[in-house]
Amino acid sequence: MTGLFSPREAWDELSAERGWYVRKHRAAYSGVHEELRATAVSGSFWARAGKAKVHVPIASDIASASADLLFGNPPRCRVYNDLTDEVEDGKQDRLDAILRESGFEGLLQEAAETAAVTGDVYLKCNWDAGALPCPTVAFVGGDDAVPEYRFGQLQCVHFFTDVKRERKTQKVWRLYERYERGRILSGIFCGDAADLGEEVPGALEAFGIDAETLVPGGGMMAVHIPNAKPSRVRKAEYGRSDFEGMRDMLDSLDEVYSSWMRDIRLAKSRLIVPAEFLRRKPNFGSEGESRYTFEFDEDVETLVALDISNDTEMKITPSQFAIRAEEHAKTAEALVRNIISMSGYSPQTFGLDIQGQASSGTALLIREKKSFSMRSKKLNYWSMPLERFLTAVMRLDAEVYGEISAQEGDRVIIEFPDSMSTDLSTISQAVQLMHNAQAASTETMVKMLHPDWEQGQIEDEVRKVMEEYGVATMEPDAMQGDLHGVPAGGEDEA
Repeated sequence: MTGLFSPREAWDELSAERGWYVRKHRAAYSGVHEELRATAVSGSFWARAGKAKVHVPIASDIASASADLLFGNPPRCRVYNDLTDEVEDGKQDRLDAILRESGFEGLLQEAAETAAVTGDVYLKCNWDAGALPCPTVAFVGGDDAVPEYRFGQLQCVHFFTDVKRERKTQKVWRLYERYERGRILSGIFCGDAADLGEEVPGALEAFGIDAETLVPGGGMMAVHIPNAKPSRVRKAEYGRSDFEGMRDMLDSLDEVYSSWMRDIRLAKSRLIVPAEFLRRKPNFGSEGESRYTFEFDEDVETLVALDISNDTEMKITPSQFAIRAEEHAKTAEALVRNIISMSGYSPQTFGLDIQGQASSGTALLIREKKSFSMRSKKLNYWSMPLERFLTAVMRLDAEVYGEISAQEGDRVIIEFPDSMSTDLSTISQAVQLMHNAQAASTETMVKMLHPDWEQGQIEDEVRKVMEEYGVATMEPDAMQGDLHGVPAGGEDEA
């Protein structure tokens, strides 16, 4: 195997990225206490001793919101030919079948949420003409792959996948794959949790994998997609996690909630009573000496025994501490708001500061401008890699499965819908203003009202509008950009 990185060098690079960058972000995302302690900075909340600690899952909410903003409404993938401007219906149907077989809509959401945590994500193509009906798409998190760039262009991707773990010997068998343009190189390595180990000769045959696979059509069957750029601490090619630089703030939020819960535990109502008020239970010593112990009655949980002298007045004393709920709530809310804002999103996206706010589409766009700006920024990193990757998948499908024929100029175009559905009243007002000013054709206004319609549906609707207002129907070519909305008075008023 040749390349800038050997398998071992790629593994060392990946292990370093996991250890100092990805692991702490995954800990905040997962909320596993052992991982939070292992990745905590000395002197921080999770590094200090103590068992009764609470983790607030704000990191997982941010990652989930990122995925919803990007792919809550799935993108439209369509086949297009740059040379003819026409594409056979069978090719679009084949692309839809490939995406459906891969569960592409759900896969995009999973990949986007993972990218928000790890900083980047990878898509790769798998195919087997004897076992799969078509090529399938899979995603790999940023902590399981290493990219190689040259002159700003992706040259290859190193993937590491655990295929077998032996509990007794602690051995780990890993599949190594190097995806580069035109071929895929593979190998099986046996090591442990930290070390890649040595390549095992002949192991690939046991797993049914070829050491070298040539890619029909010579395409690049993997792509690297950064979550956002630039990273403040990583290499220029790598992406930035939504939680980069946020670990101290996240730990502080956990400390506030843990303190709040401690106040609640300490403030439980208790009755302090003399020990003589509790039930006595005989307990005979080794020499037959009669002794007494105080038995705790589970039905009387609020009683606390104190060793009070006989000279002290014996009475029941209630005890209940105040709960600093308001102080904790304000501090936690301020931290949550700052964490969300520093991650690149508007607090309103997470339900904060929305009391008494207008709910129109325009008002929502203004309030959540920061979130929509972050969405646009991230989509810039998704759009081109997705188009190149799906175009390569379509060409490979034509070469391997032969269901369609690849033609020069064929490519896949990704169209991302708006992240929010504009309310009908806002669109209607805009259409009415353009109609009164005669500033747009009927076709344009129909497109505004129905942005998800195909061109044929739009042309049919334009004909119906013309017929309804008594305007003679025209051929589609004649209608392009020549007609304005017709007022209710009929053809003469038009």
